[in-house]
Amino acid sequence: MSFILRGMEAPNAKLGLSPVTRRKLTETVAEQLLEAIRELPPGTRVPSERELTRELGVGRSTVREALNGMAMLGIVEIRHGQGVFVSEAPAADSEPSAIHAALERGVTNEFIEARLIVEVEVARLAARRRTDEDVARLEAALREQEARLRGDVEELVNVAASFNVLLAECAHNDLLRAMIQSFVALMVERGPRVYQLDGFGEWDIQEHRGLYEAVRDRDPDRAARLMREHIEELARRYRAVGAL
Repeated sequence: MSFILRGMEAPNAKLGLSPVTRRKLTETVAEQLLEAIRELPPGTRVPSERELTRELGVGRSTVREALNGMAMLGIVEIRHGQGVFVSEAPAADSEPSAIHAALERGVTNEFIEARLIVEVEVARLAARRRTDEDVARLEAALREQEARLRGDVEELVNVAASFNVLLAECAHNDLLRAMIQSFVALMVERGPRVYQLDGFGEWDIQEHRGLYEAVRDRDPDRAARLMREHIEELARRYRAVGAL
């Protein structure tokens, strides 16, 4: 059928559609897998990620994320090097809300793991390579975070996340900076919940101040140690609010 009428292109329809988020796609995949796995006896080996990817028509990372979330709920057991198996004990809760929470915890776990690998060394490089201008920018970001402590939480979260990006810029490695920038969305998404914890805002500023001073003093080992301790403590606080 032609879309040309009297030499003019037909106007495009406005459907009012919204982009499908990766999270919704992963939840849909997890729900489909859950329905299928419920019919399998305990101990049954689930088809491989490659097979599931082909059958579901989604990316392998989406399938892996869905399986990790189901493992957190106790629906399946992931045996590295062997495969994924239906759990012997039935899951206590497999409602959509529980699936959503489990998927989020799985992402947060990987997020913490990635931060420990990347940001610790970024902090080390920042202390070695920083310029006086870098130090001034870090100090300004720290002052802004302090100024916003009693204000809007979402704005405070954004400012706090920007400190991490500025720290990466001190390392003067464009690829590492891009990696830290890719973390920002997850930082901002999870930030408001941990900021509800008593004293978290003050703790976060103190942590950033310590990192700033280590970078300012050109102390790579201290900067790396403080970043590792910061991320590990942050993981504990994520657990406190059910995000990990």
